[in-house]
Amino acid sequence: MVKFRPRVPKGLLIAIVLLLFLGLISNPIIRSLATPEQLAQNVLLNAIPFILIFAAIILAFVAVIVLVADALNNNISQRLYKVIERLLIGGIILGIFGMLQPWLHLAYKYGFLLLLFSTLGFILWSHVTPKREERGGEIEQVSIGKYGESTSEGGD
Repeated sequence: MVKFRPRVPKGLLIAIVLLLFLGLISNPIIRSLATPEQLAQNVLLNAIPFILIFAAIILAFVAVIVLVADALNNNISQRLYKVIERLLIGGIILGIFGMLQPWLHLAYKYGFLLLLFSTLGFILWSHVTPKREERGGEIEQVSIGKYGESTSEGGD
């Protein structure tokens, strides 16, 4: 049995922790240094904590993609890969339908969540490489002759 050792770049993990820490401490610092008038007039001062934390969340998702891709690359069969891919695409379509229908507010709410998680799942799944199917037998080489006719060079 092969042991799986996750390989996330250390710089990525450091950036996530640093951005999250800066995002959490920047709000109290900005509130203590800026006057209420400055905060009301300068939108960027209010946005700095959000931007830092959002960047940390995006980088954390990138780290999850790296971990999942390392764990699943060339370990998932083509058939299972396509089934999961089609389920995610179906979730995206159902989520869009749920959001655009005018009858049920509950369908709008769950349609949004389905669309969100199906889209995130599809982004993650698109970074996974399925196992290649091995074909039995000898592969025959084909070359193109002088006038475009193909000739077989293997086997017989």
